[in-house]
Amino acid sequence: MRSVLALLLLITLGCGKKPKAHEDAGVGSAPVSGSAGSGSSSVQVATAFDTQCVAGNFEACRNLGVLHSEGVGVPKDLRKAAALFAQACSGGLLAGCNHLGLMLAEGLGVDKDPIQASTVFGKACDGGHGLACKNLGLMLRDGRGVAKDLAKAEAALDKACTSGTPFACTNAGDLDRQNAIALEDEAGKTAAFKKMREHYQRGCDGKDATGCRQLGVAYLEGAGLPKTAAAAAVWLARACKGEDAIGCRLLGMMQVDGVGVPRDRDAGLRSLTHACEKKDAEACKAVAVVSGSGSGSAGSGSGSGSASGSNAPRDGSATRAGSSS
Repeated sequence: MRSVLALLLLITLGCGKKPKAHEDAGVGSAPVSGSAGSGSSSVQVATAFDTQCVAGNFEACRNLGVLHSEGVGVPKDLRKAAALFAQACSGGLLAGCNHLGLMLAEGLGVDKDPIQASTVFGKACDGGHGLACKNLGLMLRDGRGVAKDLAKAEAALDKACTSGTPFACTNAGDLDRQNAIALEDEAGKTAAFKKMREHYQRGCDGKDATGCRQLGVAYLEGAGLPKTAAAAAVWLARACKGEDAIGCRLLGMMQVDGVGVPRDRDAGLRSLTHACEKKDAEACKAVAVVSGSGSGSAGSGSGSGSASGSNAPRDGSATRAGSSS
């Protein structure tokens, strides 16, 4: 008879809604480059950026826009931030265009205009700005205010990935998987799964732990890869080491039951506890079962979780990613 944890693992893998992965980060979440001198106060930094922006330094304009979007050293003023990002974009600063696109997409400081946002993202993407390519790809993938176009979304996400944006690699891998499942042509399906593996591994190698986890899940499910728990455990361990809660949860379940790894209840409990501490509800249920404090029925009601990440900590909504330069 399967253990409760094995049943919980199966239900976790088979059920749950697929979340949006790595949505865009806030306009103000970008690092502010440059400085006004070591030890300067935020007001002094803002004043220095203002002076530099007036003098034609478009990076300073972008930095000042970030400060206005967060109210650091200056009053919070989204309209002023949007105007500064537009100024930087008009000056040819691609990071400024990416910021402006986020403002337009969400209606922050400007009228919401996703069509114009996609145009601005496209301009920056054409110039080689990886985050803008990612943002454009997500809009096209989800039909977020623009017509859904999976082919163009795939191209934009792949460009973002190859330009050094690891989270975009995972997004691209998710889209590859979606395409592979939908295809009936075996040659096309095989090619799509191959791209999926490459994108996930590139994301994982770029320190996106979700990419590691998705690769592990692909091995668990036999999605375009040999169905092998041992290989899955390797990738899930990398995901857990990278602080991916779902990866820790799945690895913990496997350790408790000796699936793909030597049975080790204590190690499994540590992995599950770590995932629980990172707010993964399914991991908390599993901790209760393993520690003996649960009712023994954790497997029956755990369908709300998903190996692909429905309970994973999110990068945020569309107002939170892709704004750094």
